[in-house]
Amino acid sequence: MTDDFDLRNPDSFVAGTVGPPGQRIFFLQAAEAGHIVSLKLEKGQVWALANLLSELLESENYDGPATPVGELAEPVAAAWTVGRLATGMDTEGKVIVVIAEEIDDSETDEALGPDPDEDEAAAVDDDEHSGGRARFHLDYALALGFAQQALLLVEEGRDFGMRNGHRPPRD
Repeated sequence: MTDDFDLRNPDSFVAGTVGPPGQRIFFLQAAEAGHIVSLKLEKGQVWALANLLSELLESENYDGPATPVGELAEPVAAAWTVGRLATGMDTEGKVIVVIAEEIDDSETDEALGPDPDEDEAAAVDDDEHSGGRARFHLDYALALGFAQQALLLVEEGRDFGMRNGHRPPRD
């Protein structure tokens, strides 16, 4: 039985890591009414999602505040590993929906991460996908807070290496 999640009004939506730079494991975590959902993903997926959310908000001319995001709630236990990410928008309700699908071992396509050319409805309604699926409904302020924090997180490992005279680590 795979886990599906639908958080319609999350209190938090954050990217975080466990482990030292160069060996970090990346997580996406959301909480709603005391229920925490943690998913494992790749650094590139965090970066791509943060950039995509930033672009969507820019296209909507959102210039409001960003909801401050915190740290991962520990201990972190991932429900599953993300294989594909997609987004959808409700411009009237000012909500961005982030859809994460569990990695499918039978997939040979290594295009993990948001695909701006992919039809969001196809990703959501794919009956052949048998893994877990999570939907996170983010208001614009929470999406912006996530995007800002996630971009800093991705750069953090590089900064650590540079401050200590090392080449930037690869996570």
